[in-house]
Amino acid sequence: MLLEVLGVCALVFGLFFCAVGVVGVIRLPNTLTRLHASGKVATLGLFGLLLGAALLMPSTAMRLLALGLFVLLTSPVATHAIAASVNRRREILEELGQEPEPAETEETFQVDVTAALSRSKIQDIIEAQERALRHHTPEIKRPSDSGRDSGRDRD
Repeated sequence: MLLEVLGVCALVFGLFFCAVGVVGVIRLPNTLTRLHASGKVATLGLFGLLLGAALLMPSTAMRLLALGLFVLLTSPVATHAIAASVNRRREILEELGQEPEPAETEETFQVDVTAALSRSKIQDIIEAQERALRHHTPEIKRPSDSGRDSGRDRD
């Protein structure tokens, strides 16, 4: 009885931190603060859920311990890789003389995936993704692209 109560308390603890972490990822202004919120989900939220599951189902405790150890070892590596990527992007923009856009003016785009999924046609989904990519990524014209056709005529 005591193990069941402790297991449920651990599950509620884990669910609380998962919910707060998800809200943080959605609401926080920039990548690094969102990364911090997702780190809390990975540690406190997941370990609360794993502890609750281990207390409620003792036969799975060793598997849950292995899963927790795996997350404990890999989560900081992934977090560091994302943070390093953000830092590199900022350094490159500074070298080019461009200012990184502040988080408040970041343009977000949304794709209505549910409408495409409700029709359950793969082509509709692909077209929606292509429209979103065209909207989000600017077209870059390279000088070598314009000279390719004329170079073929010369040969």
